[in-house]
Amino acid sequence: MDFTLDQLGALEAIARTGSFARAATELRRVPSAITHTVTTLEAALGVALFDREKRPRLTRDGEHVVELARGVLERARALERAAGVLSTGWESELRVVVDGSLPMDPLMTCLRRFADPSVPTVLRVDVEYQDGVMERFRSGADVALLHGLDFDGDERGLQLRALPPLEMLLIASADHPLARAAVTEASRAEHAELIVRDSSTRFESRSRPSFIGSRNVVYLSDFHSKRLALLAGAGYGWIPGHLVADVLASGALVVLEASPSRWTYQPQLATREGQGLGRGAQLFVDTLLAAADAPEG
Repeated sequence: MDFTLDQLGALEAIARTGSFARAATELRRVPSAITHTVTTLEAALGVALFDREKRPRLTRDGEHVVELARGVLERARALERAAGVLSTGWESELRVVVDGSLPMDPLMTCLRRFADPSVPTVLRVDVEYQDGVMERFRSGADVALLHGLDFDGDERGLQLRALPPLEMLLIASADHPLARAAVTEASRAEHAELIVRDSSTRFESRSRPSFIGSRNVVYLSDFHSKRLALLAGAGYGWIPGHLVADVLASGALVVLEASPSRWTYQPQLATREGQGLGRGAQLFVDTLLAAADAPEG
């Protein structure tokens, strides 16, 4: 039985992204190459990993192999990180996953720092939402920037460092009907709640319910789309205050008269407990924490 890390990596990417095409895009390969890789892995293992009758979906054996593959890949990446740190102290690549609700300015400071030719570590950043952040972290990212600790799981095995608080506001456009009076359950039910979709694979077919029980829900891919939808009066919803400060000041958007209308999260920077940071990871952590604490302006 011969199989490779490349084959396991392709399988894990398909399972995480939900399709052969998206996995090919992430791995920078053509879809036919991904298909061939999976076919050869199935032949090596002697099991069918995907049911291809309608659209490729993992078989029960395939789901089991994916879980085992993730463990193998994580150990392989840990070995690669350790080898890099032992030889030079610098990782060849640092993978960071960030919740898209968080302010991006501190992250941009890190990107500029890692663009310096004197820093040999390549920085890769993925933006996910809600449980998708921890899913990406568990699949091999080195650092996670979490919007809070309400993900599906617990904080065991994590080394956490607090980031500045994140305020979420319940918002609608100034001319939206909900902006004219106190929001009630009855008035809310008449309008669409705008929600940024959880990016984890678990919610590919089973979406997270409305935050406050709305009957009508519109799922969006990111907060930029949500901001535009709010400005267009398409609905109401929660959004980070830092993303709408300008339009709140202009009066184009307003905080609704509801209970609650404001919610504060405690974001965290997470690394793995018990694993020493290489020079690249330490540089990223130090740079990000300094930038996050720096006064605005």
